[in-house]
Amino acid sequence: MKKFPCSPTFLVVLLLGALWLLPAAPLFGGEYAEDGSNPEYVYVKGMVHSLAPADHSLTVRPRKGPGITMFINPETELVGVKSLENLQVKQVIKAWYKPGEKVNDALKIVRLPDLGC
Repeated sequence: MKKFPCSPTFLVVLLLGALWLLPAAPLFGGEYAEDGSNPEYVYVKGMVHSLAPADHSLTVRPRKGPGITMFINPETELVGVKSLENLQVKQVIKAWYKPGEKVNDALKIVRLPDLGC
């Protein structure tokens, strides 16, 4: 009978450790959770209310609550859109931003597909 190079107890502990880290996998991959409970960033889904490409900013209006203005910087990840100029007013997006006292820095913006007939 062939022996394992590691003890079975070690393999079980390794497997349990991998299963314990599985829920955290999106955080390691640069993904953001779709809730606002994280103190490092806030999630918002809503319609683009206004765009100011010259100021590198946009305002998102969620279904409930006030509009949120966020600023785009070179580190902002854009998905489904190449630049701020490619977004349009009344387009639905998901956005994650880092709240600040004076400025909300956009971390990631995802343009959702247009639904229509």
